[in-house]
Amino acid sequence: MIQKTIQTQNSLADFKKLDKSHLSIQLSLDGFAYCIFDKDLVDVVQLVEYEFESRAQTPEQLLEYIKEVFLAENLLSNSFESVNVTHKNNLSTIVPNALYDKGSHEEYLKYTIKVLESDKIAVDTLPGFDSKNIYVPFDKINSFILEKYPSFSFLHTSSVLVTNLLKYFKNDSRRMFFVNVAKNSFEIVYLTKNKLHFHNSFLYYSKEDFLYYILFAMEHLMLKPDEQELTFIGAIDKNSPMYDITYTYVRFIKFLNIENFSLSEDFYQVNPHVEKHNFFELLNQF
Repeated sequence: MIQKTIQTQNSLADFKKLDKSHLSIQLSLDGFAYCIFDKDLVDVVQLVEYEFESRAQTPEQLLEYIKEVFLAENLLSNSFESVNVTHKNNLSTIVPNALYDKGSHEEYLKYTIKVLESDKIAVDTLPGFDSKNIYVPFDKINSFILEKYPSFSFLHTSSVLVTNLLKYFKNDSRRMFFVNVAKNSFEIVYLTKNKLHFHNSFLYYSKEDFLYYILFAMEHLMLKPDEQELTFIGAIDKNSPMYDITYTYVRFIKFLNIENFSLSEDFYQVNPHVEKHNFFELLNQF
């Protein structure tokens, strides 16, 4: 069962002529989101998010959810100039090029996840800091999407997250602690002196879990919660119980606020329910 939670449109768009537009799709076990970027208007003209009533437990169940979305969304049946898909899961690890061996993908992953014989492993090259992101994509979904579009590229969402944070803050040498929040998971990215120092993902089932992993990571990184600033990204706001419990222990909290060339100020004014820290990976795929 799927449920549409967000839909925005640009009234200036011509949805009958999308062949010069870019389609971005984000997949996870909890939901599906997509946006269409019109290259003539230089703006996002459609953004849609679906939540799954229950988290997909198998690749087959996830595929059924995705098929439901494609049946419900007529715009996805259009032809696009380019299509990009990101896979959001906790089945990834970042390896510096100096330690990377292309014959050892499974060895890198087995320290953090259980790799099945049937799993296909993919690798993203992360430009700008000499690393590879090794991960298990949703392979059945890739096959399904290839039936819909003649070609597409895919990445892990953490590749988009890390490379764009490094891009936006390349001239900032401060210690920067980011928490990127999704429905049942979140990622922590810690940058120091313009370099990636730490990245990890966590599943959480309660606000106490959420707080525990943040404080655990800060302790591991020797950061003091009453001194280190924390920047939230993603599906969280000041009304969230996760925000409240974090603020009890972390005194300096803000939300990511950057200028993204893909979204005009008009977009945010017309869609006040979408904030600049939302959909960071989805809106940085162009």
